[in-house]
Amino acid sequence: MAVKELITKLGRDAYIVIPEGLSHDVKSFISKLSISYQGLSNCSDGSDMVILVDVSTYAQLNEFRDIIGNKPIVVIDHHEVHNITPTLAIINSSATSCSEIVAQVLKELDIEPSNEVATLLIGGILSDSGRLSRARPETFEVMAWLLRLSGRNYRDIINAMSEEMTFPERMAIVKGLLRMRVYRINDYIVCLSNVNAYESSLADTMIRAGCDIALVASEHDEEIRLFGRGSKRIAEKISLAEVFSDLARYFNGEGGGHVLAAALSTRARVDTATLLIKALSNIEQKFGIKSSRISE
Repeated sequence: MAVKELITKLGRDAYIVIPEGLSHDVKSFISKLSISYQGLSNCSDGSDMVILVDVSTYAQLNEFRDIIGNKPIVVIDHHEVHNITPTLAIINSSATSCSEIVAQVLKELDIEPSNEVATLLIGGILSDSGRLSRARPETFEVMAWLLRLSGRNYRDIINAMSEEMTFPERMAIVKGLLRMRVYRINDYIVCLSNVNAYESSLADTMIRAGCDIALVASEHDEEIRLFGRGSKRIAEKISLAEVFSDLARYFNGEGGGHVLAAALSTRARVDTATLLIKALSNIEQKFGIKSSRISE
């Protein structure tokens, strides 16, 4: 919404596309703060440019990837992007989030966002920075600017971010944990699982539970997807972006991402178990050692 508002204030029309829709947490956040939201509308092949915000791979775009075609692409991200070749890249790896980058762009252009967009940017920064635990001095500077523009009480914003998971999400995570297979590579723990929904939530939960690498596969119609998350411990040892790019080439799919977060989509005739084992094999090759199964 912040990028849409920026483009609109620059005199051009812009439309929002969120391939998998708003997450439950975001819906709850905007509902508690009575923030209005207009979803996808009139986005078609007739657009002149595509702006990708926090998109690590074309696979994340699902059916909307066809919209891109040969259009100019602008990438906004706080991680290096490995498998997308943009016309223009606004990347700042020292920033806590894409929200912080967009806020900095607005501030440098002397464009004040609306109070609703300012509030959303605050929420994005808080979420990606671990409630400012990974903040840098520039983060606090832009947060102060946004808070003034939001016209809201900081405590109200913090309280709006707390929400219980829905029953379907909790059930998907529990099922995924029950299906989890665990492997050890030296002092690193690699965990594999599969679910049909809430793959990212499950992967994040697996990392919080102690896994260093979490791989979650799912089936969607004729498409197989793989989601990966990594702990900070493995950042200097392996890049999930490289692992997933290799898998994408092997399975003739689309994949890539960041060092600690990646995704893959393929229509190859393969089941989730085979995909997960191949991913584990690639990780073993990166480490240069075979894994051992942890059964109890």
